[in-house]
Amino acid sequence: MSKSNGTQRPIRHRLPELQEASLEEGRSERVRILMASHRTEACLTAPAPGREHDWKDAVQQALSLLRASLGEASQRGESAGGLIAELKTAGGKYYHRVDRLQQEFDEMVRRCDATIEHLRSQGEGESIDYADIRQRVTWLLTSLKHHQAREADLVYEAHGLDIGIGE
Repeated sequence: MSKSNGTQRPIRHRLPELQEASLEEGRSERVRILMASHRTEACLTAPAPGREHDWKDAVQQALSLLRASLGEASQRGESAGGLIAELKTAGGKYYHRVDRLQQEFDEMVRRCDATIEHLRSQGEGESIDYADIRQRVTWLLTSLKHHQAREADLVYEAHGLDIGIGE
């Protein structure tokens, strides 16, 4: 199969079983992250005035679920045999892009951890700046969407595989 510019795409049916398994794991991982992101967005958009602490607790729980999903993705990404890891160990033209994606992902995890810690440190008597929290978390979720798109583009470019989660 060839692209419009004439370069060849890998043919999917030639993928070893390990890559097929990695592809399915990647899709499942993306679904888990997407579901956790949607839950976080739902909590963020709930009304906060007059119920700031309940709102904060719900956002914190949703972010903790998202963080757990990101942690699973990080562990899987670091293991050998993954589609992305394969591109980095090959060294070739994708090495720097994969490295940048990994650094970006690590930064998102740090920001998620920092936001969870910020929410945990908010005491009962303190006022909660829910607009600031919404802005922080929205930035994180937007960054995550962009990151996943760049990751999918890279895998498609290198392997000719769509790692998306459907229509």
